[in-house]
Amino acid sequence: MAKFSVGDRARVLDRPGWPGGYKIANWEGEIVEVKEDPADYVIMKADSTGYNMAFPEAELEKI
Repeated sequence: MAKFSVGDRARVLDRPGWPGGYKIANWEGEIVEVKEDPADYVIMKADSTGYNMAFPEAELEKI
């Protein structure tokens, strides 16, 4: 079952040890699509850029 629904707000989790630091950590946005294939992926429209970005649900937290 999907962790997120369209319209939910989410924040990108940090990836410790990411070379050079994970620059999009803590970005926030709105879920605009919940993917069926691949499963457990969502499309988030980032507030900071306005771009739609794909993420595994495990890399986001609800806000």
